[in-house]
Amino acid sequence: MKKLRPALTLVEVLMVITIIGLLIALILPAVQGARESARRTQCGSNLRQIGLAIGSFESVRRRLPPSSTDPVVDGVWNWQEIPSSVLHGWATRLLPFLEESALHAIIDPKQSAFHSSNSSAAATVVAIYRCPSFSGTGFATDALYIDLKSPFAIRNYVALGATTAGLLYWEPGFQTASTQDGSIFPQSETRLKEITDGLSHTIVLSETIEQNAAAWIDGSTASITSRRVDSNNAPSYSGPDIALNYVPYYRYGGGQSIDMEYGPSSAHAGFVAQLLADGSVSFLSDATPPQLYDAFVTRAGAD
Repeated sequence: MKKLRPALTLVEVLMVITIIGLLIALILPAVQGARESARRTQCGSNLRQIGLAIGSFESVRRRLPPSSTDPVVDGVWNWQEIPSSVLHGWATRLLPFLEESALHAIIDPKQSAFHSSNSSAAATVVAIYRCPSFSGTGFATDALYIDLKSPFAIRNYVALGATTAGLLYWEPGFQTASTQDGSIFPQSETRLKEITDGLSHTIVLSETIEQNAAAWIDGSTASITSRRVDSNNAPSYSGPDIALNYVPYYRYGGGQSIDMEYGPSSAHAGFVAQLLADGSVSFLSDATPPQLYDAFVTRAGAD
């Protein structure tokens, strides 16, 4: 007669299940951490390639690309009223330097970024402009974009045009493109030699997780500030807080602008990738002192 093998008791089965569960609980965070580390590395790589493209652009054009071809007061909210404003920005200008010549070729630079002739390009997701850690929508969500009946693919990188909104948005002389203290801002023609604070000490781009106002083809929202915006605090129109991961970054309302939840920001748990003028990338803590971040953004602040 065959001898029966002893079976596992219920208690033993439960113990095995518990041990397996504990092992999974221990391993899973490590796996997730490794994946996020890889995504963070890829985000930094994207910015480095964009930095190389900016350097190539400056070598050819003798200036950095502007964040917009037109004043910051012009945008998706009034583009049809100002036919001369085409509102193409740094992300459009850099395409030929990022092996995206085919996409650049279908953009009509004489027509607005919001014109139907540029709809196909606007709807194209540009992989190098996307951080792999970003889990939001792929397209701009503000009603002003949606009303145009065509999707606008977003970017996860934005220029640091100035330290305060008074300089970038509301300064009386802003249309002269001379008041901003950053490097890439509307109608800027900054040359690398004009960044006297040092290329390795000056931020030109930051990553962002903004999705209301981050259409890559839209130059009017392609530069922001190192301080969060406060429209009631003249003349700086900025709060005392650093803009890194600050929510909300900018609230205007009324349909004459776009409310932005985020300025420089990221999904990297307390750190935000920054592209420096020398092409290097640094991940700054969102606890960085505001004055220090301001000093990183200015091109000639003697800091």
